[in-house]
Amino acid sequence: MLARSSALLPSALSFFLVTLNASMATTALPAIGRELGGGPSLPWVLTGYSLVFAVCLLPAGAWADRIGPHRAFTLGTVVFAATSALCALAQNLPVMLAARGLQGAAAALLLPAGLSLLNTEITPDPSGRARAIGRWTAAGAIALVVGSPLGGAITSTIGWQGTFWLNLPLSFLTLATTTHAPSPSPSRPQRAGVGELVRSGSVLVSSVTGFALNFASYGAIFAVTFLLQDNLGRSAWVTGLVFVPMTLLIIPANLLAGRLTTRLGVRRTLLLGQSLMILGLLGLIITSAAGSSAIYQLTAWLLPIGAGAGLVAPAVTTLMLDGIPPDRGGLGSGVLNAARQLGSGAAPAIFGVLLSAGQFRTGFRISLLLAVLVIAAPATFRTRELVTCA
Repeated sequence: MLARSSALLPSALSFFLVTLNASMATTALPAIGRELGGGPSLPWVLTGYSLVFAVCLLPAGAWADRIGPHRAFTLGTVVFAATSALCALAQNLPVMLAARGLQGAAAALLLPAGLSLLNTEITPDPSGRARAIGRWTAAGAIALVVGSPLGGAITSTIGWQGTFWLNLPLSFLTLATTTHAPSPSPSRPQRAGVGELVRSGSVLVSSVTGFALNFASYGAIFAVTFLLQDNLGRSAWVTGLVFVPMTLLIIPANLLAGRLTTRLGVRRTLLLGQSLMILGLLGLIITSAAGSSAIYQLTAWLLPIGAGAGLVAPAVTTLMLDGIPPDRGGLGSGVLNAARQLGSGAAPAIFGVLLSAGQFRTGFRISLLLAVLVIAAPATFRTRELVTCA
């Protein structure tokens, strides 16, 4: 077995839950703005969540290592459910922003605890580790597949509040699976701070690449969402459907990444994924420059972005876990996911300004060009640790 099913199931469900929440919130954002008020503060419904998530990931990951991943996982799940209810009950934008910040803090404890729970049970065989991480990552990809259309359907029928209420039964389901998960005794890991981990080339490269991955992928989703709804007048339901083919490709790409990492090495797998993402982003830029707004063209150019992201995500996770001691899984996960969430938060904040600063189509192209530069930057890295993994 790659990992005990009792550890894989709650870990995968937690990743599914956190990713689904982010995906549905992005699709519901225009509707939230119409009801609670838009303006320059609206992107902070996404950005504020991501920034709090990122800031809290490091201390939360270290704390999960200290008290034990099972206890941290349980607490994170309960608080995530409670803060989701607060989001659904928000009556104005300031309350929503505060609730989203609290929700981000809860997710910051839940995600690294789940990955640490899985890491303690993964087989030490490198190929087995890569396949297990691929399956864990696929759970997040499945959430992306259903997140946009589900969020669009819920928003169009019962309102954006339903996208947050859905988190409650899913949280309880996730919590129920932990009754069968191993509950290791809390340990006192060797003293190793964030600075020591970052000095590892593999940790540095995986963190920078993780930031670039989320910046480019979530940035593309954000920009295309507003292109479809605010610029072209499409419904939230249609917008969600546009992202389905893209996200469907992420699942097989996640599963394929484990085999490619074993055969080609981490570095080549990352380069392949980054190249596919750049291809899709450039295609969206060219399509916009040509004045085309055809949904089939937008959908087609999102496909390589999804496939590329599906290869990059498991590869950077494998690179991170291979570069840290086993008993620092929570902190290592915190470092990587903090970097990724910073990317998720930075993209809407920057793209929101660019899209509203002047002519929308110009801001759209500048935003995606910035995403190209960001995802291409880590491909220039040549660290000894990464070359060793190749």
